[in-house]
Amino acid sequence: MPIRRTEFESGLRVVTERIPGVRSVALGFWVLAGSRDEPPPISGSSHFLEHLLFKGTKTRTARDIAEAFDAVGGDVNAFTAKEYTCFYSRVRDRDLPMAVDHLSDMLQHSVIRTSDLEAERQVILEEIHMHEDTPDDLIHDLLNQTLWPDHPLGRPILGTRQAVQEYGRDAVHDHFVEAYTPPRIIIAVAGNVTHERAIELFGAGFNGFSRQSIDSTDPAPALKPGVNIVHKELEQVHLVMGFPGLSHVAPERYALFLLNDVIGGSMSSRLFQEVRERQGLVYSIHSGVQAFRDTGVLYVYAATDAGNFSKVLKSTLKEIRDLKKNGVSADDLKRSKDHLKGSLMLSLESTSSRMNRLAKHEMHLGSFLTMDQMIQAIERVKHEEVQALVSELIDEDRLALTTYGPLDRRNLPRELLRH
Repeated sequence: MPIRRTEFESGLRVVTERIPGVRSVALGFWVLAGSRDEPPPISGSSHFLEHLLFKGTKTRTARDIAEAFDAVGGDVNAFTAKEYTCFYSRVRDRDLPMAVDHLSDMLQHSVIRTSDLEAERQVILEEIHMHEDTPDDLIHDLLNQTLWPDHPLGRPILGTRQAVQEYGRDAVHDHFVEAYTPPRIIIAVAGNVTHERAIELFGAGFNGFSRQSIDSTDPAPALKPGVNIVHKELEQVHLVMGFPGLSHVAPERYALFLLNDVIGGSMSSRLFQEVRERQGLVYSIHSGVQAFRDTGVLYVYAATDAGNFSKVLKSTLKEIRDLKKNGVSADDLKRSKDHLKGSLMLSLESTSSRMNRLAKHEMHLGSFLTMDQMIQAIERVKHEEVQALVSELIDEDRLALTTYGPLDRRNLPRELLRH
């Protein structure tokens, strides 16, 4: 098996997958701290750190970091999620030592200067403005606020404008020291490199790195049903329906992936074929799954002209109710299995995708599945398992509906107004 794992005495974990047929290496530093782990006064600080770690270390400037990767044609970037932050790069195999050296330096020795924080504060406020001007992104934050109004999962990853404007360098630096500790860092590597060489590089890059880890736990959130109508003068109405989902580690997760595919996860799905292809009411409609360590959401998203909103909502509910009443057909299930297996095989031709898979398996499961094992897991899902999820999760009494656009409650079907 080309996947190997080493855990250092400090708690730092390194997982690798050797792919000798390529000339590149993708590596990611996954820090198990995201927006969920922030106290409300420093909302958005994980995302702020994502920016600040590129601003320079004790021995390198921001320009030094950028020029080092540009000089070899490599990619370097980062992103923040609810439960983790990832710094990643893809370089030629010969340039891996440079990438390890620079990213290791950033995660340990970033100086987080007050001047850099003040300059980047305005950049992040502009990013929040841009996010608020992107309704198909913003609608998902609004749904999370509807689902979890009193829980960290309900807060936006970027933070609130007020919080970002108010907290200072010390608060962000303290969060950096508390969150970026060896036991909370997973390093994933996929490409043309041996495990032994990766361990040699990371052993040197993190030699002497030791910080005490502080556990951050919050209670498992309870999903709150309801209707949230956010009025905004836009060309379209954006809507998201949220049903209960599953956690990352739920044994029924493969059945949920298949159910999602049947509902709206592909061009041949029920919603796409009915609402877009047959009725022509939307350009975009799909379903998806959000999963976290102790909860999850199965959602449906659509965007349409305000005049067609009622038709789209009623058509979507009709398809969901039909699924609830008549179940998933054998043909639907077979088609979804074939679609998921094909998508999985194609995605794993990318070193970056394989690096992501390594990290998430380690993060969520503590073990690794090969492509063949994942395909077998999809194949093993029985029809009655998918049916059981339809009965358990597709429950209109537990539905959370959020809309964003030129709309008010008078446009809603009467049966939803009780929420």
